[in-house]
Amino acid sequence: MKLLIAEDDAFFRRILRQLLSSEFEIIVAENGTEAWDLLQLNEWPLIAIVDWVMPGLSGPQICREARACTRTANTYLILLTARNSPADIVAGLYAGADDYVTKPFVAEELRARVRLARRIVELQMTTMAQSASLQEMRIRGKTAEADFDLASPRHQSSPRAAVVSRFSR
Repeated sequence: MKLLIAEDDAFFRRILRQLLSSEFEIIVAENGTEAWDLLQLNEWPLIAIVDWVMPGLSGPQICREARACTRTANTYLILLTARNSPADIVAGLYAGADDYVTKPFVAEELRARVRLARRIVELQMTTMAQSASLQEMRIRGKTAEADFDLASPRHQSSPRAAVVSRFSR
């Protein structure tokens, strides 16, 4: 799974890459504009760790843009910043961040939070696939209804009729 690290500080970029590269395909941006461009790729990263203060777009601006864009609305966004006041944390979460981690961070805590992000993204992907499958079954069910008179006694007790009836409501 791809993970975007958007961080203008070379030291933190290096630490984050070392910490997470064994579990993720790391993509790096050195400023907010580059980070936003990478989120626009055809196969964009599904998880992003974004610094608050960067040249170009700030972390909160990236969060707001991502949430406003249909394609990136489900990207899991982690703000990583030295800003640690309760007001900043609330502002970051209101901007659209899914999580908020302050610098300096504990490596294992950040790794655990990113693993949680991956689980959430995987669950979202599974849910979307199941939803699409159910929608397809519903469409097929309506087609089947047109082909069969499910109201007849012959079809009312069939398992197919029960499935079609359930998904066509």
